[in-house]
Amino acid sequence: MPRTARSGAARLAGPLAAAALTATAATGCGSGSAPVSLGAEPAPSTQAGGGPASQHAPLHTADLEAALPNQLSVPADLNEPRTRKAWDTLDATICQSERWPDPWCAKAVAVGLAGFTNLEDQELTIRLISFPDSDTAAQLFEGEGTPDEVGENPPGDEIDGFEIEASEQTPTWSGKGINVREGSVTAKIEYTWAEGTNIPAERMQKLANMVVQRIQQAQNGEPPTASAR
Repeated sequence: MPRTARSGAARLAGPLAAAALTATAATGCGSGSAPVSLGAEPAPSTQAGGGPASQHAPLHTADLEAALPNQLSVPADLNEPRTRKAWDTLDATICQSERWPDPWCAKAVAVGLAGFTNLEDQELTIRLISFPDSDTAAQLFEGEGTPDEVGENPPGDEIDGFEIEASEQTPTWSGKGINVREGSVTAKIEYTWAEGTNIPAERMQKLANMVVQRIQQAQNGEPPTASAR
């Protein structure tokens, strides 16, 4: 499946539970918010052995939970875990509570959440949602952008960057986010930090690469081991 990079306004962004931040999100295409650069470093291809069949197959609860990063795979300055769990979608309210749109929850088979912090000035939340096949995931994914905004070989089949703005509750916190689809699974990465925090320029690219590679590994029936360190 050809890869198309998409960056621009978020379609799924919402306030982080821990930081109560508001993303510059819109529910439809073309909201006009500034695109987020994910870095020019090409993402390595890790799809050896994983053809269309593995990408079309859904990740059910146990496999989706395994695909979530753990405290040893996120950057060392974010290795204090908050939660790491996946649920099936038999109860749609669980999916909705993770801020996925109702039409997504109606078609999803599982959702997952992993959160990390340094208990001081950085927060990372990664949400996964798995669909019955990649066609369903592709139909629901929306975004705009051009491939050169994320390098020659961006991670995932589709990718969309967005800004996370400070809110009245957390006026000194802001950040960046990425929605990225890999086969039948879509991930939402939300990374926020306090004003003045020094964040490595390549951090978002590494996080996106890690998440996509862990999804690929799970789809290939391998233990997810990809790391952002």
